[in-house]
Amino acid sequence: MKTRCAVFAIAGWLLPAAAIGAPAFDVSRLDEPAEAGPLVREAEEYTRGLRHEPKSAVLHARRGATYFRLREFDRAIEDFTRAIALDARLDEAWFGRGMARGRSGDLEGAVADLGVYIERHPRSSVAYTKRGIRHLWNGDLDRAEADFERAIEIDPRNAEAHDDLGVIHAQRGDYAGAERHFRATIEHDPSYQKAHHNLAMVHYIQDRNLPALQAVERSLRLRPDARDSLLLKSAILEALGRPREAQAAREEAEFLPPGDSSERMSVR
Repeated sequence: MKTRCAVFAIAGWLLPAAAIGAPAFDVSRLDEPAEAGPLVREAEEYTRGLRHEPKSAVLHARRGATYFRLREFDRAIEDFTRAIALDARLDEAWFGRGMARGRSGDLEGAVADLGVYIERHPRSSVAYTKRGIRHLWNGDLDRAEADFERAIEIDPRNAEAHDDLGVIHAQRGDYAGAERHFRATIEHDPSYQKAHHNLAMVHYIQDRNLPALQAVERSLRLRPDARDSLLLKSAILEALGRPREAQAAREEAEFLPPGDSSERMSVR
């Protein structure tokens, strides 16, 4: 009886919130890392709630967001699609499905869904950033650049958009522009590990190995298990004529998994 009452309490709290226009979830936090255990329990709570309220678009959207954070993208897409079918006005479901479709490789569908969200929220710097990333994954640098620039125009402190725009400048060989945006990312968010890595790479590409080493060390202080940063450090140390240290960094990297599951882009 206690569990059943708790489920009704959850459903009763969620549905009125949607009715008065509160968002189903915070889109700016959808891609934040989290421990799996609490997320699994959260998904189970939403599942119990849906047994009693199977036509709750909000519950489907919130469970979809939880599945997204668990990196169960197919299940997330299924829930977001169900939420949209139940209530096409639920903007967060369009955003979430666009995010999940992009991670699943359906980049055209992702861009379309995020476009719906942007039409309804034209001042969302986050949405422009996430659509820009999907353009970037699709190799469309011009559209990606336009989205990142719009994201920064809306919010000049958008660290992710600065970093992604820096990646585009680097891919085009504009290393001064890339460095400017990576430094802007670090200024606005000093904990943004990938920006330190990207700045190190831009220095390394230009044979500026001492500042490259300093930048990659900052990256590794933020995330010691960053395999790509350890491999970059190894290459920089080789260029500096320090082969034994380079070998040690390379051997340490061999025991680490290849990359992470975030959307943060690296210069390659």
